[in-house]
Amino acid sequence: TPRFSCFPQAEIRTCNMTNTSGMDPARIRRLNDPARLERVDPNHIWQVLEPFSGHTIADIGTSTGYVALPFAARFPAATVYACDILPGMLALVREAAGVQSLDNITCVEMTGSYTALPESSIDLVTMLQVHHELTDAEGLMTECFRILKTDGTLVIIDWKHEDDGGPPSTGRRTSSRQIQTHLEDAGFSDIRTHAAYELHNLITARR
Repeated sequence: TPRFSCFPQAEIRTCNMTNTSGMDPARIRRLNDPARLERVDPNHIWQVLEPFSGHTIADIGTSTGYVALPFAARFPAATVYACDILPGMLALVREAAGVQSLDNITCVEMTGSYTALPESSIDLVTMLQVHHELTDAEGLMTECFRILKTDGTLVIIDWKHEDDGGPPSTGRRTSSRQIQTHLEDAGFSDIRTHAAYELHNLITARR
């Protein structure tokens, strides 16, 4: 399986040129830290999904494109929608896509839990380290269900709660059981937790 770096040096330099007013520079550096690959490598998502033959992917809460960029590189025939509520983050994704000559990424500015993507239009939705930050998890799961095609897949990767064997943490954590409840309430089925990461749950669900 080929491995794509989310953060080539040219991309990091270009991202520094973007106007990131209103965003925490330290957070951007953490998001762009190549060491993240040691903890939560997107390759593991592909391994769980293989074979994947979809044509539309929506990465919700894309931030700097940690999942969206390598997915666009791996599936050049697919359209990848990088979705976020912060225009500055989307600007970083656009610049990085330009540096990597990726013309199959479309940036989508979200309003709350609403993506504005058409109903039943997406084959795969990904969410990386987003769920624990949500104030309206039920609303966003309902939105994911709305935009997915029948038999489409939602992938949630988030920090493990102590109930799931995660380490003690002072940060917000959502247990896999709570995530499953949110998914079931939104109408999802075939919900599975995969042992892909040491510190993160990887949960898949079907529409």
